[in-house]
Amino acid sequence: MTGAGHYAYGGLVFRSTVPLPLMPACAGDRPVDVEVEFGPLPAPAAALVRAKPHFQMYADGTATLRSPEGIRLGFDNGRILRIEVPDGLEPRLVQSWLVGPGLGLILHQRGFPPLHACAVSSAGRAIAIAGDSGAGKSTTARMLLERGYKLLAEDQAIIDPATATLFPGVPDLRLWVEAARRFGHPIEEQARVGAHEDKFTIPTARDRFDTTPSPLAAVFVLLADPVDRPVAERLSAGPAAHALHRHIYRLRLASFMGGGPVMFGWATALAARVPVFALRRPRDLSRLGELADCIERAMERSA
Repeated sequence: MTGAGHYAYGGLVFRSTVPLPLMPACAGDRPVDVEVEFGPLPAPAAALVRAKPHFQMYADGTATLRSPEGIRLGFDNGRILRIEVPDGLEPRLVQSWLVGPGLGLILHQRGFPPLHACAVSSAGRAIAIAGDSGAGKSTTARMLLERGYKLLAEDQAIIDPATATLFPGVPDLRLWVEAARRFGHPIEEQARVGAHEDKFTIPTARDRFDTTPSPLAAVFVLLADPVDRPVAERLSAGPAAHALHRHIYRLRLASFMGGGPVMFGWATALAARVPVFALRRPRDLSRLGELADCIERAMERSA
């Protein structure tokens, strides 16, 4: 463990005791919002109040999460993220859990529910592409990068519903092997996201990553319905709020943590400010161009 580094994520500054290569570095002259510490988790100082087999909550607001690989994450009231790593575990698995559930649950503790979405920007406006795991969020974002968009966030989009501002996240996409090959990316074993997943981290050129918070112009929610051609349908306020709420990152675990009222308020406020579209897409990767066309037409109609 070397000297501490500073990283920007979702409008917050994280200071870590070890390098975090999947997170964008930032200058150390801004106040630190979250400390990231590696090492054994301290023994709980308060009584256990709620528990699942892999997750425990304590009376002082702290919580712990255990991954299948034995990584233990400790959450201290949105201020400290602690990571305990078993000996011999591959660093990529640790990084994947850190930038996934680690950052996501810290944000939930701070009252900032992340949307399970990728985000891109163009001409100073952001588009969020939400959906379930495997729905094609990263693949759709990668197609829009082909058209000159910049990447803003991967997997988690942090949005202020009061201003509809979307903050930059991590700069690299994670693509399934078929999508990576579709775009001509080399498949490197060391970039595999998980030991048993055919998903790979694909570096994004730094000039294709937008580090500026951007106003959110629209959210597109990818749906699994089989269709012959892409179709975007704008949702009214109630269904839009429901769709946003359903696609909050780690919704069930955040609800277990008591975040239900915050998440409901977040989804309702954002749906009142930003157009939300249900986007049905063909699964055929050869038709990604049609999907991008559909998104851009919907954006033109809603402008």
